Amino acid sequence: MFLFNKKYLNNIFISGLPGVLSIFLSFFSIPIFLNLLSTEYYANFLIQHSILTLGMVLNLNLGKFASIKIQKVSFSQKKQIIFTSFIASFLIGSLLSALTYFIFLFFFEDKNFFNISLSLFFGLFITILYINIEYIIKSLGYFRLYSFSNFLFYSISLSLPAFFLLIDNQNLNIKDELFMISLYVKYFAFLCLLLYLILKNDLILTKINLRLFNEFKVHSKWMTVNAFYNQIYDYIDKYLIKITLGSIMLVSYVVPQLIAAKLTIFSHAIIAVLLPKLSIKKNDTEYRKILSANLYLFISLMGLTLIILLPFYSMFLSWWLKGAYNLEILKIFKLFTLLTFLGCFSNIIVAFYEARLMSKKNTKYESVSIIPFCFGLILCVYYKNIFLFAFLLLFKDFIMLFIRLEDIKRYIVNFKLFNSLILLFFLAHIFSFFNYFDIAYIFSFIFFLLLIIGLPRKIIKKEFF
Repeated sequence: MFLFNKKYLNNIFISGLPGVLSIFLSFFSIPIFLNLLSTEYYANFLIQHSILTLGMVLNLNLGKFASIKIQKVSFSQKKQIIFTSFIASFLIGSLLSALTYFIFLFFFEDKNFFNISLSLFFGLFITILYINIEYIIKSLGYFRLYSFSNFLFYSISLSLPAFFLLIDNQNLNIKDELFMISLYVKYFAFLCLLLYLILKNDLILTKINLRLFNEFKVHSKWMTVNAFYNQIYDYIDKYLIKITLGSIMLVSYVVPQLIAAKLTIFSHAIIAVLLPKLSIKKNDTEYRKILSANLYLFISLMGLTLIILLPFYSMFLSWWLKGAYNLEILKIFKLFTLLTFLGCFSNIIVAFYEARLMSKKNTKYESVSIIPFCFGLILCVYYKNIFLFAFLLLFKDFIMLFIRLEDIKRYIVNFKLFNSLILLFFLAHIFSFFNYFDIAYIFSFIFFLLLIIGLPRKIIKKEFF
């Protein structure tokens, strides 16, 4: 048991390592973009990458469902599932990528919203294939490969163009080709995964498992609907800000969000290992121990770190961004740090639903919240205030997290303590945002005390150490 737990912790560390490295890359690349690239070029670069995230919906969660299914079948059936998922991903990906490209071409070609070229089609297509194969790689336990390819696909591809810009920022061709440079890196990351599966004989020519499609229609459709909702929640605000407020406001809004979003690397690392593990468990007691250990590990490591760093956000951002820093970026950063922190817990809970093939439940929650959220977006556009966009997202994530927590409370050890810790973290950041620093420090201190006193160390130690 000790060796298994040690391996489990190592897998989380390996899965999270690319994200840690990406923080250092962003540390150098974001100031380069801000200082050497016009806001119009940078905004275009950001929007193009935001569009690639549509691949998270257009992949139809074939890979995610396959990764769960792989844990429940015999060794011989795994190869059928992998081959079937790959062929389906290739066909569906090419069709949906082409359809999306022509929709953008039809509606936005003459709007000067962002550059539209065939690179968007190829970018979407490779993103769909990559995401589906990535889930299979994780389900087979190839965490080092997953870690390396993730670093290429999500980090290097975003940061490498900045260093080309640094070499020759006067070259207009480089400025126009920044997005293509990103795509070349993504292609290489995808090929690494594909070739590895072929060399390991995991992806071989075999018969297509038609029964898999019947199960897929039942379960994966809810995952896809959830992914569609996430696209609305995570990206539509950027499109609206670009259209209504312009490139300068978009950059001021997205840069602190990009920095804060680095928090998700730790929750994604947990999910990468947690999803396959939960997929093979049957006992509710085991579910409770595994989920509680992962939730408390995240809140103890990340929550405590952010609480300690809270007084130094301004100092760090001003030193890092230098001339590009302003008070608006600081305040947006505080909101997005809080929002991302809450969202990480929701992501872990959603992975818990998916591992137990209960995605329909999460879809119901998201369906209820989508209508008031859209009304909120209309108000944000009307008042043209980027802080309203951030507060809308924060309010939505806060409500949804506590709804999900209430639903799974029987799987969380010391449920009241966990809720109290999240609420204290929330209040500390909110009061800091409004410059009530003394009150923020009081809530931070209480958070620290409760965490030290109430942390279920035995469960965490048993699960990870």
